[in-house]
Amino acid sequence: MTLVKFTGLILAALVATLSVGCKHGPKNITQIPGGNSNVTGNGSLLDTTPGGRVGGGGDVVTVDGDGNIGLAGLDEFENMLMDREAFAAETVYFGFDRSEIHPDDDSKVGAVASALAQSPQNKVLIEGHCDERGTEEYNRA
Repeated sequence: MTLVKFTGLILAALVATLSVGCKHGPKNITQIPGGNSNVTGNGSLLDTTPGGRVGGGGDVVTVDGDGNIGLAGLDEFENMLMDREAFAAETVYFGFDRSEIHPDDDSKVGAVASALAQSPQNKVLIEGHCDERGTEEYNRA
């Protein structure tokens, strides 16, 4: 009889332990060599106060009352001619885990800005590509 009670007690403890569960971590994370550094910041990449300026002495950007920068939707590009070669020489690449434009690329950004200032009816579709490292949430940020 003692063996039955002992087995029941062990079984109850096992069920209680398994029902509590374990802490689940993030899934599908690709480890990055040397990626143990922390990234800090206030979550804001640009000063988006109404009438604010983009860092580096840029021109005034359109900012609404909530501090959002006005961007064109994809629907605004419908029925427009796409000339991907027009600014092919002005392609800007960002460093790993970086959002800043490298000083060597300032002239490329300036060339695109000058072309748009001369032809304000034209629009530029900016594309971003993420790599295979990190989670989907990280790459969307």
